[in-house]
Amino acid sequence: MPRISANKLGEYLVTTSPTRRRRIILDQKQPSQAVVPLYRLADEPLAAFFAGGGDQTELDRAVVRLKSDTSGTTWAIDDRRRTAEALEAILGLAHKLPKDGIAYTPGQEHPPQLQIKGLNISVAPHFLLRFEHRGVPCVGALKFHYPKSADLALEQKGGEYVATLLHQWLTLHGPRNHKPMPSHCLSIDVFRGAVVAAPNASTRRMADIAAACEEIAAHWQQL
Repeated sequence: MPRISANKLGEYLVTTSPTRRRRIILDQKQPSQAVVPLYRLADEPLAAFFAGGGDQTELDRAVVRLKSDTSGTTWAIDDRRRTAEALEAILGLAHKLPKDGIAYTPGQEHPPQLQIKGLNISVAPHFLLRFEHRGVPCVGALKFHYPKSADLALEQKGGEYVATLLHQWLTLHGPRNHKPMPSHCLSIDVFRGAVVAAPNASTRRMADIAAACEEIAAHWQQL
């Protein structure tokens, strides 16, 4: 079945280049089996950071450890360096994240996907945010976007699309008896320091998302 990640769908929705849109679809259809995801080493330090209430000591230690480790292949060394840079960037934007009364928990390892117009969308929040608002249990979600290249930036509009997908995912698959809050559905473009929340009004953005999904599904078989 045609598929795409939420961040790639966000990129697709904001790019004006037909060549770039085609490449996004092709990369999703024919991913390289040899590629190991970058920044996976950030998961454990970030979980400890949020569990510790935002104590930057956990991330500082991880940065030092990753930068000082020169073992393994050139790729492994570069991966650790990039991850350290990402953690430093997250420290620089941490003041923009909600803290008071928020419990951050890591997202599921194999979360359910959204299905829109014949397209499977992997939303996969990195963290869920649980809190109470006026006595009502609420939930939000957070997803990081790591690419450094300006060509892969989500920008404000792309971040809003991704955050809207997070809110939609919570509405369908979030914890029971918790109200999904758009204000706490956050798309974070790490190396640009952008933290974008889902807009309260999502009808137009969901229409844009549905149209893009239909377009991707239609082109899928042609590539």
